[in-house]
Amino acid sequence: MIFATTAQPLLLEAPEVGASVVFATLGVGATLVLVNSASNACLLKIKYQQTLRKTWEELIEPYLLSDAINVATAGLGVLALLVYGPVAAIVVVVGSVASQGIVYRSRDRVAENLELKARISSLEESLRISNMTFGAMMVEDLGRRDGYTHLHAAATSVYAADIAVELKMDSRSAERLRMAGLLHNIGMFELPEDLLTVSGKLNSIAKGKLSEHPAEGEAALDSVPEFEDMATWVRWHHERPDGRGYPDRLRGPWIPIEAKILAAAQAYAAMVLDQPRRAGMDFSTAREELNSGAGTQFDEVVVRAFLRILDTASEGYRMADDHRFIFPATIKRDTPRPARPDSGSETLDEV
Repeated sequence: MIFATTAQPLLLEAPEVGASVVFATLGVGATLVLVNSASNACLLKIKYQQTLRKTWEELIEPYLLSDAINVATAGLGVLALLVYGPVAAIVVVVGSVASQGIVYRSRDRVAENLELKARISSLEESLRISNMTFGAMMVEDLGRRDGYTHLHAAATSVYAADIAVELKMDSRSAERLRMAGLLHNIGMFELPEDLLTVSGKLNSIAKGKLSEHPAEGEAALDSVPEFEDMATWVRWHHERPDGRGYPDRLRGPWIPIEAKILAAAQAYAAMVLDQPRRAGMDFSTAREELNSGAGTQFDEVVVRAFLRILDTASEGYRMADDHRFIFPATIKRDTPRPARPDSGSETLDEV
């Protein structure tokens, strides 16, 4: 299409058309580079869900100089052919050699960058695992003290991750919500021992102390670089769309979707699990409680997504009583689930 605008064919005996042919050649080369880059980016996005930014950094930007030399080589080659005849071959060869040299150098740099990124990713993963293990040990310790918190944390973790997947959130967000669910009550570690093990109905002073655990959890997680965003979700996992939650009484639009997911997940887990002061609810009752709280206590979109999962799930999943809900810190996947405790005390606010 570009050469069609030159009006005359490329003929050695017609040098007066040289400028238009050279410009057309440069235009064709630039067009080819752009179309090739755009098509590669689109294909990688469609097939592998690779972001355009990653495609730019790994496949386009490192080779821009090489592509520019290729385009310039084509234009200079045509110009040399028109003016000097066979000398054009020398121009093409020199330009091609220079272009390939830059390509190999760019590939080496890309390989070095990828290796460096892999090392950094490995270090970050090791740090994340160590931080996660430490947090899980704290939650496990709470579970040994009250016989309940670690089971509730494991159930919240599974439900939160599954809700994220149902809402079409990416895998990284789902995994971070899984971690946040496991650690969402880590702020209780700072509560007095007698408050965790008290039996009977909590008085106003005890409830006030207990309501401080979201802020304590935020403070604990905010000190870890990997968990800064999770810290805000943990702080607000008891906020409500109607503004009657705590600790900041946020209304719906101001509550992050991750905190809304944690709120529904932890509340449902608290309903169906056996607590020291009461037995767990059956599925139909818990479902009704969850549905009746939509729009006031829980976000409606989150509740609808959660109900879609529960309505098609197994009984073990609904009651947080299958292999997925074993606390991950100390219990191997192939060991039987321990029996629920018969005594102890509740460590969460009443649902």
